[in-house]
Amino acid sequence: MRQGLVRPAPVLRSRPAHLAWVGMVYLAFVIYGSLVPLDFKPMPMADAVAVFRQTPFLQLGIGSRADWVANLLLFIPLTFFWSGALGHGRGLPARIVLSVFVVAVAVMLCIGIEFTQLFFPPRTVSQNDMLAETLGGLLGVAAWWAAGPRWVRWYQGWHQARAPSEFSQRLAGIYLLAVFAYGVLPLDLTLSGVEIFHKWREGKLNLLPFAGLPADPAYALYELATDVLLWLPLAFLWRLQPGRNSLKAWKMTFGAACLLEGLQLFVYSRSSDVTDLFTGAVGAALGVWLAVRSGSAGQMQRASSAQDATQSLRRIHDAFSWWPLAWAFAWLGALIVVFWYPFDFYTDSAYLRERLTFLSRVPFVAYYYGTEFRAITEVFHKTLFFAPLGALLAWFVAGTPWLWRIYAAFAAYMLLIGAPMLVEFGQMLLPDKHPDTTDWVLECLGGILGYIVFKRIRVALPQRQRLRPISPRSSAARR
Repeated sequence: MRQGLVRPAPVLRSRPAHLAWVGMVYLAFVIYGSLVPLDFKPMPMADAVAVFRQTPFLQLGIGSRADWVANLLLFIPLTFFWSGALGHGRGLPARIVLSVFVVAVAVMLCIGIEFTQLFFPPRTVSQNDMLAETLGGLLGVAAWWAAGPRWVRWYQGWHQARAPSEFSQRLAGIYLLAVFAYGVLPLDLTLSGVEIFHKWREGKLNLLPFAGLPADPAYALYELATDVLLWLPLAFLWRLQPGRNSLKAWKMTFGAACLLEGLQLFVYSRSSDVTDLFTGAVGAALGVWLAVRSGSAGQMQRASSAQDATQSLRRIHDAFSWWPLAWAFAWLGALIVVFWYPFDFYTDSAYLRERLTFLSRVPFVAYYYGTEFRAITEVFHKTLFFAPLGALLAWFVAGTPWLWRIYAAFAAYMLLIGAPMLVEFGQMLLPDKHPDTTDWVLECLGGILGYIVFKRIRVALPQRQRLRPISPRSSAARR
């Protein structure tokens, strides 16, 4: 290659195979989630057809409004991904035909699911669900026509994003979208002044800070900690952006917390609490502080000489050696306190045999018997509580000598799998706790995601430049 010429970055082609894999996984999720708790009850086919023909159209109240919206949203990603898997890169006539085909299959799927639910009580069959799922399928296809190519380019950008700041910017956008989506669940939206007045009468508008916390100090601390952890990753990711100082990242995160709290005023089942503004401010401050601490290595890129950079790198490497591991075990101890409180262990053998039945429980069946909002809340809590453990372990692994790094990484993954198992089996001994294999999966997922994300966005020099001894002659030559 001629000197002075720069080879352009390779442009990734579309990946319909990836869309097909995602579509198949999401299709399995839709079918499984529609049939949980998988309690099959046989019924003669003639009786099932007769009952299905009399499927009612239910009147939607404030309580069932969220369920209707959830069914609508369930089918939007399904037809969106399959529209891309089948039609992306094809000509206009083929895309039109395939879009019609995807909508037709989605309609048949929602009818088939509703019919199958007759054999899986306590699932409820109604025309409302079929209408919502059909409308969701149409919206998913329309969304692909409107934004599909741009979404593919955005997806390809993940593979081209090599700088930690670029990766953190994309990840911050996804996390912010997830937080706001969670904040407006269960989507029982209202603009009625009467319903907002009823929210105030029901105690869902708290204007006194910390007045709505539980009386038990441990449970109050748990609620405060979860609200703080909700905003910590966003501030952490925003602070990693080049040219963005700590104050600006904190203002952006706190402003997002204020905006979300204002939006929750118009969600009937959500509470608007001034305390959330205080926890948002604390979470933003902690996230900014962690970004500054973990990004200290980025200061070496602005060092005035290579020798100064090497000395800074060695100092940070020495500082990173052990205290992140100490913090990781401290965080694990805090998790045990949170999930095992009030420590009223019961070790009777008959009781333990009965409690061991949680190992045979169908995944996500416990979440089915609650509301959609409660299920999403538990997913957020379980993953967010264990994500810092994974991030701290990744921090420790990154500071270990390269000869031992692979062993440290293996031990970190074993801890991220074993620690949630310890938490769940400990809850088995506590009568007021409810151990579940689903929680174990979510906690492992949260820890592993925290490990992978922190490893990817950690600001540091390239691997070949870490801890390389620089002679005075070569340092002077580079200067």
